[in-house]
Amino acid sequence: MNKLKKILASVIAAALVVPGISAAAERHDTVILGGTPFGLTMYTSGVVVINVDDKDDSPAHAAGIQKNDVITRANGEEISTNEQLKEIIADSKGEDIELSLTRGESPISLTITPEQTEDGGYSVGMWIRDSTAGLGTVTYYDEGAYCFGALGHGINDKDTGILLPLKRGKVLQATITSVSKAQQGVPGGLNGYITDVEIGEITLNTGFGVFGRYDSAPEGKRIECADSSEVSIGDAYIYCTLDDGAPQSYDVRIERLNEDDSSGQNMIIRVTDSELLDKTGGIIQGMSGSPIIQNGKLVGAVTHVFVNSPEMGYGILIENMRECYKEYGGL
Repeated sequence: MNKLKKILASVIAAALVVPGISAAAERHDTVILGGTPFGLTMYTSGVVVINVDDKDDSPAHAAGIQKNDVITRANGEEISTNEQLKEIIADSKGEDIELSLTRGESPISLTITPEQTEDGGYSVGMWIRDSTAGLGTVTYYDEGAYCFGALGHGINDKDTGILLPLKRGKVLQATITSVSKAQQGVPGGLNGYITDVEIGEITLNTGFGVFGRYDSAPEGKRIECADSSEVSIGDAYIYCTLDDGAPQSYDVRIERLNEDDSSGQNMIIRVTDSELLDKTGGIIQGMSGSPIIQNGKLVGAVTHVFVNSPEMGYGILIENMRECYKEYGGL
């Protein structure tokens, strides 16, 4: 039996701005509807600085390293794991280390001088991260583009909020087992298991969603994708998997539309389904990516919950989500 890892699902942070999303492009009009859970493990391109010791004599502070920096090289060696960088620091004997990093979109070169610790090791006074894991919901699978889209927002670092630079990512089998109900001011969540069985890979991490490929095409209901002009204020439903093992439909209402919102927060939805409200309290962590259907067409995906009003949340238009995939190198 595959080793199971029990985790608490998380929304994995907020969407970021993705510029230049075109409203018109050729694409396949029908997709396979998602609503199913998936597990992910994602490794960053470089390591993300999540905190810096702000003391004046801290090596990282003195070198000018800042929270959110992404360290890509140390002494010319490409860095992809925390362990690599820690080993270089440990072997430095206190001599200067040349670092290459990115700050936003700008490349920067810095020199850092490790300091010796009381136990004889070396430290630089910063905290780094190279991976993340969690549960989410698949929005759709596009047979023509051989890709899936999920979450409706990017995978962001939980401490810094920055969009994590993707080096590689695994898609893993996942099962939802229970629900933690949301309360005002306290987000709920899907609880489940991620196995070590790989079923695909993540190829893009963007502010408008996570995209990737399955090892084999999934089965499911075919549905037409709506253009933004077809979406309207009114009744709709979301499609998601809770603790019953299969996707189900739950009633919502689209309360507000903002097609041009560059963050991907294109609509506000309110859960009106009494069964869902009783079971979850509204939108909960792990439901990100749940498809939104209106008039028989896929119109968008759930992205965020209003923590103080969990019956409400944001959604992204499916048109924007799919155009983002094309913009960032998809078909």
